[in-house]
Amino acid sequence: MSQPGEVLDLEAVKAREREVPTRRPLPGRLAYVVAGGTAAIWYLLDQATKVLAVKTLEGRGTVDAGLGGLLEWQLVRNPNAAFGIPGFTGMFVIVSVIVLLLVVRALPRTDRLLLAFAYGLVAGGALGNLTDRVLRAPGFPDGAVVDFIKIGWWPTFNIADAGIVTGAALIVLLLLLADREERAREHVRSSHRSVRPETTGLPGSRE
Repeated sequence: MSQPGEVLDLEAVKAREREVPTRRPLPGRLAYVVAGGTAAIWYLLDQATKVLAVKTLEGRGTVDAGLGGLLEWQLVRNPNAAFGIPGFTGMFVIVSVIVLLLVVRALPRTDRLLLAFAYGLVAGGALGNLTDRVLRAPGFPDGAVVDFIKIGWWPTFNIADAGIVTGAALIVLLLLLADREERAREHVRSSHRSVRPETTGLPGSRE
């Protein structure tokens, strides 16, 4: 027979269980819709701004964007990775394809709309730069990526790079939050097991 204190402890544990949210994958194809829509919008924005940059900044050097020199436009054709990181021939095409495959594989387990949005940013950015690798001079797989945004000392970048970095940062933060929630749930489950009344061997209990 349970003691009153044990009943109260069990009720307290159950209350803590309700406080810790239980995450489940997003219903149906919602994760694909959110990630795919975000990727498409970001991809189109990236390609449109690159076309505009080539058309308006070619041969003009560095152009002040009117923010006291903090933001400038500078057309750069970058044969390397984001922010000028060097690599071997074709490496960035391979990396882009791997990133896209990882995003598609992760989507079925996605349990947050914001996480699906972050995956979309990464996918859209990867597709944007991959398009440059394929279609721009000197040709596949070493096409130069168009960069045009310059902020202070930071290397020149583009909209695709911004999507990749922002999306990756969001993914890391959300996965850390998910890990924290899982640890909290495990702590509650452990507490539940520790306060569960022991009935084996008591009068009227069943072995």
